[in-house]
Amino acid sequence: MNNDQIFAWILKHGKNYPGKHLESQPRTVPNFKPLEPKSQFHIIFKSLAEYIKENLRNGKSVNLRGFGAFSFEVISELVKPAIYTTVDFKKGLDEQRAERKHVHRTRPCFVIDNKLKYYMSRYHGKEEIDSAKSQHSIYQKGFGMIFCNPGPISASCYLGKEVVQSALNAFVNAICDLTQLGYSMNINFGFCVVKVVDRSLTFRFDHQFVEELNSSNFEHKMKKAETPTDSFWKTSFQEKWAKSSLSGLYKKPPAEKVQGLAEKTLALKIMSLDLNTAEKTVTKLPQIGKK
Repeated sequence: MNNDQIFAWILKHGKNYPGKHLESQPRTVPNFKPLEPKSQFHIIFKSLAEYIKENLRNGKSVNLRGFGAFSFEVISELVKPAIYTTVDFKKGLDEQRAERKHVHRTRPCFVIDNKLKYYMSRYHGKEEIDSAKSQHSIYQKGFGMIFCNPGPISASCYLGKEVVQSALNAFVNAICDLTQLGYSMNINFGFCVVKVVDRSLTFRFDHQFVEELNSSNFEHKMKKAETPTDSFWKTSFQEKWAKSSLSGLYKKPPAEKVQGLAEKTLALKIMSLDLNTAEKTVTKLPQIGKK
């Protein structure tokens, strides 16, 4: 089952997954018209994938409660001395020093949640991230773990926060139920594909995304000490949202165009009412040649 089939399963078995996601909900911006329930699921899932991808690019792990956490394992190496490296005359001295200091390698991984792991009877049970036995919480594993916040996702797809939270809960519960029933699923997040086959789970990250996480520029995002402390309270929410990729995921249609289409639709409704209420009149024309 792919993403579309999973959404259709949730809507078909609405009694098992109640919530606001089962009905067409109004958008938070009047320029956008309400969508059908399946289309709502698609835009929410697209915003969810972009939200997780953006946080991973910023050096943060994201935990989708009940499903799992998208994180990465940091593998550190020793700094390479200059005598053991080849000299590249095409690059400057500062650039070569930065490459030698790039000693951290990141391996993106997916840490399955205990709720979903309970239904994976054939899961290999291997821990993706090595941590101390005293660390039982998912927020103590990985690097910079945060919870999945439905606020930015709802602001991206112009839907209510309650609708997004309801859709995410239904999605996680449906994955657990389908796994228990023995269905095979191919959950595509774009940057990562999570496969559930025969009650076992595997994942595969995009090759270009893995190379991006292992670049020298990404290592600076993980070092919180290099970020000035006053930037946390000097940077406003509007400035952060403008830099986010979620802000431009769905472009707003022009207000004048939307108003013009709404007026045309209203005019057609009035015209149809006038035609339905008009009385049928029959006029007899005089025949030629008869008095």
